[in-house]
Amino acid sequence: MPRPKPPAPLKGRYVRLSDKQWMILTQLGGPDWLRGLLEKKAPMPKQFYDRELERLQHPADAAFLKRKRGEIND
Repeated sequence: MPRPKPPAPLKGRYVRLSDKQWMILTQLGGPDWLRGLLEKKAPMPKQFYDRELERLQHPADAAFLKRKRGEIND
């Protein structure tokens, strides 16, 4: 059975954990639990991270669009 496509592309990241810490993580729910916890405890609203990712992926385009929005509001 294939996995459902994630809402955003997943990148391999490495986390150093002891065997004991890895067992605790898997008992708590593994990656799904960790993703949920990160979403729940994020210090900024979701829109902030979406805008930041957009800016990092297309810095020139994002700056142009922001400047263009400012001109429309003038």
